[in-house]
Amino acid sequence: MLVVAGGVLLVWTTPAQAHPLGNFTVNRYARVEVSAGMVKVLYVLDLAEIPAFQERRAVAADADGYARQRAEDIGRGLELTVDDVRLDLVLTERLLQQPPGQGGLSTLRLSALYVAELPSGAADEVHEATFRDTNEPDRIGWREIVVTAEGDAEILRTDAPQTDISDELRAYPPDRLGAPLDQRQATFVFTPGSEPAPAPALVGRGEANGASDGFAALITRTDLRPAAVAAMLALALGFGAVHAVGPGHGKTVMAAYLVGTTGRPRDAVLLGGIVSLMHTASVLVLGAVLLRVDRSIATEAAYPALTLLSGLAVMAVGTWLLVTRWRRLRTAAAGRSHEHHEHHEHDDGHEAHEGHGHAHAHGGHTHTHELPPEVNPLSWQGLVALGTSGGLFPSPSAVLVLVSAVGLGRAGLGLALLGAFSIGLAATLTAVGLALVYGRSVLQRRFRAPGVVRFLPVAGALALVALGGVVTGSAINQF
Repeated sequence: MLVVAGGVLLVWTTPAQAHPLGNFTVNRYARVEVSAGMVKVLYVLDLAEIPAFQERRAVAADADGYARQRAEDIGRGLELTVDDVRLDLVLTERLLQQPPGQGGLSTLRLSALYVAELPSGAADEVHEATFRDTNEPDRIGWREIVVTAEGDAEILRTDAPQTDISDELRAYPPDRLGAPLDQRQATFVFTPGSEPAPAPALVGRGEANGASDGFAALITRTDLRPAAVAAMLALALGFGAVHAVGPGHGKTVMAAYLVGTTGRPRDAVLLGGIVSLMHTASVLVLGAVLLRVDRSIATEAAYPALTLLSGLAVMAVGTWLLVTRWRRLRTAAAGRSHEHHEHHEHDDGHEAHEGHGHAHAHGGHTHTHELPPEVNPLSWQGLVALGTSGGLFPSPSAVLVLVSAVGLGRAGLGLALLGAFSIGLAATLTAVGLALVYGRSVLQRRFRAPGVVRFLPVAGALALVALGGVVTGSAINQF
């Protein structure tokens, strides 16, 4: 039960913490600068490795044309109103870069400058303004808006910060990656002043954000001698094992099921294998989709859908187990009460008690403090459904390795690394499951409270329902 309770805390995390989507993000930054006679907007679009990979064909065909078209599309999604009048933002400059990213892939950074002319008026005239960024509202990523004053202009009031915290998307704060900024609108009151200010410079970035992914880095190794490849596969296996002990991956579901039923060692092996197999299959499917589609499809949107499907599946299995186990518990309790009443109707007016160990005799009837025999393990179909629900989430690192391998012409090596990663994942999950099975047996021998032991199957089913509800709620919040 402690394992299940700890698992609930691990499940109750943000999607970014359970599955870091850094390689999938589309990040945006806008700095609104007010000065005499105009409002300037410096806009930065930062595409991580996966969405940048989806843009590869368009960029390779015509990089300058791509930058121009993308900047114009962004401009149409920006709304600037001053004193309830919408102003036209005109694109004046753009800069496209492809900084190196993880796994041998490139990222994509587009900087653009837009200018809007203010209506004529006094330098100290007070204006009310609103700026909105409506571009691709469903894409996952960092969104930051900053409002500043240049020259002798003055910001009198604003609900947006006047200094940024990401250095124009060059350095994301580590403590905010689990809960990234999501600023899509800013309102401010200002006076324009009389001193014109120069346009901000478009400054690029030399390298990708974030720490290096050790697993993704394996695909870029240049030494491909047999000994080096063997070492890479061993490292991939280790990365899979480490990945398995992180939050998610069905460990909590396995705990709730195996602790609350007469789960056998083979059930633990089967659950661990199914979770790993489904996890690997989801990586292959998502990787195949990425190789076929462009940016019109936001592949990261699959994560909320898979989260919802997983939560509903766990809730369904848990509810079914809860109903059946509660009925059996009540039936068993009624039977024990009836037998207990009959066994006390002796001619000498008392009941004989024999033995003092784990088994007790009541009028010739013997029962133990083990889980009731009617609490059987799930069928193999049920185990497949339960294991599948815990393995629906593809690892972003594994997806990155697969996509990088194809891009680098190393598809065979990429599949081999993914296979080793999956073996490490399966071995660790199986070890966790076996520890739960044998640990439950040890606790049953030491913890001699028959009422609590009899209630374990119902408690395990309740835990599955609760976990499914938490996951489902998390998925709903992502839509």
